[in-house]
Amino acid sequence: MKNPTVNLRDLVILVADPNAYARRITNGILRGFGANKVLEVEQTLSLFQVLSGQKIDILLCYTRLPPHGGLMLTRTIRRNSNNENRTIPILLMSSDTGESTIKNARDAGANIVVAKPMSPKSLYDRLAWIAFNPRPFIDTATYFGPDRRFKIEGYPGGVGRRKGDKQVEVAEEVGPGLAQDDIDNLFSAARKGQPDA
Repeated sequence: MKNPTVNLRDLVILVADPNAYARRITNGILRGFGANKVLEVEQTLSLFQVLSGQKIDILLCYTRLPPHGGLMLTRTIRRNSNNENRTIPILLMSSDTGESTIKNARDAGANIVVAKPMSPKSLYDRLAWIAFNPRPFIDTATYFGPDRRFKIEGYPGGVGRRKGDKQVEVAEEVGPGLAQDDIDNLFSAARKGQPDA
C-alpha cells in the first residue's frame, strides 16, 4: 500500500510497543509506505537510549508502554528543553480512543492518537495529517507541544486570546435551516433498527 504523497524514505521512525507482533505489523505498514529506517523498542528505557543516541523523525508509541506509559514518556520528551527530539511528531497508539484518552494525549503533547488495532489507511491518514497540517509549538510554564487547537471556527468576539491570533471573519449563515420536524425525522430514522439503550 505504497502512497507517494507522503515520503517516509530516509526518515528515522521509532516504533515503541511491548508486543512483538504489533511492532512487526506496524513496521510492515510503514515499510509499505516506503519507510526504510524503522527502529523498534519494547519499553521506555530502551526508547530513551535510542533517543539519546540519534535524531528520530517520527515516534509511534503505545500508551501502555512499560514501565512508565506513553503519556509520561511524551511529557518527558516535550518538557526537556535540552532534548534534540523535543519537537518530533509523536503518535500515541491506543486501544482506548475515548474522549479522556484523546484529551490526556493532547495535554501531554502528543500530535495525534491512532486507534489500535490500526489499519494502514488510519495510520497513513494520521501521518499525512501531521505532514501537511503542521501545528505550531506552544511553550508555556505548564505545556510544551503542538497547538492544542485543531481547527478555528472563529474567536469569541472575533479576536483570539494569543497575541499571534489574527482577527477571523465568520461568515453569515446562508440558506434556510432545517425545521424542527425535519431534525426530529433525521434522528428518528437514525434510531430505527437499533436496540434501546
